[in-house]
Amino acid sequence: MVSQKTVLASLLYFSVFVFVSIWLMTRNFPEKQCDCTRCLRKALPESQIKSKRNTQDDSVVQNNIGSKHLTTPIVPIQIISKIATTSQPKEPEIKLRTAAIVKPTNLETMKSRHKLGVIVPFRDRLEELLEFVPYMTKFLNEQNIEFHIYVINQVDIHRFNRAALLNVGYLIAVKDACDYIAMHDVDLLPLNKDLNYGYPVAGPFHVSAPFLHPRYHYAKFIGGIMLMSKQQFQKVNGLSTLFWGWGREDDELYMRLQEANMTVNQPVGITTGYKTFKHNHGRKRKRDYPTSRKQFKSSFNRDRETGLNTMDHKIISRHEMTIEGNSVSMVAVELNCKYKITPWCDN
Repeated sequence: MVSQKTVLASLLYFSVFVFVSIWLMTRNFPEKQCDCTRCLRKALPESQIKSKRNTQDDSVVQNNIGSKHLTTPIVPIQIISKIATTSQPKEPEIKLRTAAIVKPTNLETMKSRHKLGVIVPFRDRLEELLEFVPYMTKFLNEQNIEFHIYVINQVDIHRFNRAALLNVGYLIAVKDACDYIAMHDVDLLPLNKDLNYGYPVAGPFHVSAPFLHPRYHYAKFIGGIMLMSKQQFQKVNGLSTLFWGWGREDDELYMRLQEANMTVNQPVGITTGYKTFKHNHGRKRKRDYPTSRKQFKSSFNRDRETGLNTMDHKIISRHEMTIEGNSVSMVAVELNCKYKITPWCDN
């Protein structure tokens, strides 16, 4: 009968034999421990890889050695094609965008040919102005437009007269060799880069068209931002100066354009709707509405007496300033009121 000691000794010898065999196998056949991902990442020489792979693995490695993606992990083909699509925009989309901006609207943006005067009627809107100048400077520079911003600051005791300030700004801009202007509210910023501020070849160009302006949507609305060439503005004699307080001066300008047989052009291909502009006019800021029935009734009439050629104002000062490194002319203006014609200019 076999003793217990003999059995234990046999099991011990067998265990040692198995352990030594496994150790020898791992020493002689290291490919069993090989991690394919590490081999690919380290980019081993072709000869070394061949010696450690069977025929099937060998063909895979050869294909990857000749590939430019050898030093990166293997990426599925579908992901590669997705990345290529995102990083390289399709050329037809750019062509369509250019066509939508330039051709239908008949605008010219060549920097060497035209200079834009951005006229901003202003009073007590410092916070809006600090945002406006840097933003519009960047916006217009991206369109390669030569321009200068004129802030026409009303400093007299009368009610605000936006139209008269626009006339003053035009007269100053023309002296500075601007051949077209943008009548621009300080609280309205374009958010869509496809809005073009180029030279209005085909007629006055209403940037903030009714279907884009965040607040005013009636068909004859031409306020907010309007581009007009020097010739177009002179032909209608600028704007009426009878409008003290808020509103209606742009509606009277619309009548002037109609009489002059001018077509008001609008942006084409803009799909951002009422989110096309940022409107900084808070609800807490009160509008200065007409204070008398006579003023209200007169605001609906076509004014044939006043305009660019009847301006009565005084330039108090002009300061060339920078806001965050962006140039702007701040012009202080006093407007004179003809009380016999517009007794409501002070109240």
